[in-house]
Amino acid sequence: MVYPSTDMAGAYPSRVENGEGYFLTTTELHWFFEQYLGVGRSDPASAELGADRRVAPLRAEELAGLAPAVVATAEYDPLRDEGDAYAEALRGAGVRVEHRRFGGLVHGFYGMGHLSPAAEATAWINTALKRLIG
Repeated sequence: MVYPSTDMAGAYPSRVENGEGYFLTTTELHWFFEQYLGVGRSDPASAELGADRRVAPLRAEELAGLAPAVVATAEYDPLRDEGDAYAEALRGAGVRVEHRRFGGLVHGFYGMGHLSPAAEATAWINTALKRLIG
């Protein structure tokens, strides 16, 4: 998982700290949530759908037994904190996890590896995936 969205209904400091000026904005994030859920934020069903474990896996009651995971997050990403929290929740449930937060990077870095310092991050993710799938 590269900068995953794992809790649409959650309130995380990174959404405020990194919600403007770092490639993915909070406004855009909400737009994506609305497209995915099929309802607007003002719709009463929005909160219920956004907290559903099928779209918010961090809220699942049971994570044990899930497949091993690679989780990469970026320092300047509104999704940073929920991605970090998901990696810790998986680890706490006994799931094998390789997790790393990349300093100085923004949401979208994985596709920018050939243009920026994200090359190191992209290489780490690819190597970690190779280890998991053998």
